[in-house]
Amino acid sequence: MIRFAFWPILFLYPVILFIALLLKNSSSTEKRGAVFTGPFINTPTVTSGGFFTVFLPWSGILLLVIALARPQSGFERLPDAGEGVDIVIALDVSTSMLAEDYNPNRLEVAKDAALEFIENRPNDRIGLVLYAAEPMTICPPTFDHSTLIRFIENAELGFLTDGTAIGSGLATAARGLGSSTTDRRVIILLSDGVETAGVVDPVTVAEAVSTLHGDSIAVYTVAIGRENSGYEVDRETLSAIANLNNGRLFNVYNKNDLEGVYASIDSLEASTLPAKGLFIYKDHYLGWLIWGLLLLAIGEFSRWKAFRITGGGQ
Repeated sequence: MIRFAFWPILFLYPVILFIALLLKNSSSTEKRGAVFTGPFINTPTVTSGGFFTVFLPWSGILLLVIALARPQSGFERLPDAGEGVDIVIALDVSTSMLAEDYNPNRLEVAKDAALEFIENRPNDRIGLVLYAAEPMTICPPTFDHSTLIRFIENAELGFLTDGTAIGSGLATAARGLGSSTTDRRVIILLSDGVETAGVVDPVTVAEAVSTLHGDSIAVYTVAIGRENSGYEVDRETLSAIANLNNGRLFNVYNKNDLEGVYASIDSLEASTLPAKGLFIYKDHYLGWLIWGLLLLAIGEFSRWKAFRITGGGQ
């Protein structure tokens, strides 16, 4: 990617060219008004010298103007390990996520909100765990958000045994952050049910995560579902999980609530790296400057040679 740090300077070239044309026209007018003294006066004649004495100097001036505009090329520097925030989204994909108390259903609304959240976190590694009666790591924390987005868009029910194993989903998400070297790690655990298939109680899992990782992991739990939807949501367990791991419970009753959850987490877990700080630019003005001066020198030399040939000097 090429950019000019001082791009308005580029307009200097047409201004210089315009002024030069005005001066040339003014000089031509004065010469036409001069008195003719005869063909035998031995007066030196300066010639334009053709291509070299016209094109090369103006090309040199153009290159000098480009150099003054400071051309730069940039590249994106991905955060080093230990920078940013590592995040895992653990999404419940049990059958109850097809409930239509959200439009069109709970799963699609949860996916849309997650996608928006990812777009707002370009400098953080984000991963995805899906769980029903069993968990599955779909994508470990990664900067490759385009791939992660495709995984979320294609997330469906049916390829995992139906049921709800909140503890297993939490354990898998925490395991995915085990190799992380960032100072801050986050799990966003979404559920719309109660524990029906797990081997270990979810609160016990939460206590183990707290013991192993301490303050380095925050778990934000999201309870999806309306009270009269026909599905029970274990808000008490989700609240206990969050309290044990430096997080909080979010109760979600509609799409706007869910979008607000991600906005809240976004503000609570601000990335340490600004987007602009990840783009590094390298200057390239020196080459333009050298070639510009070289063309000016060659053009001036050609003009001097043309002057000598036409009688400007002996």
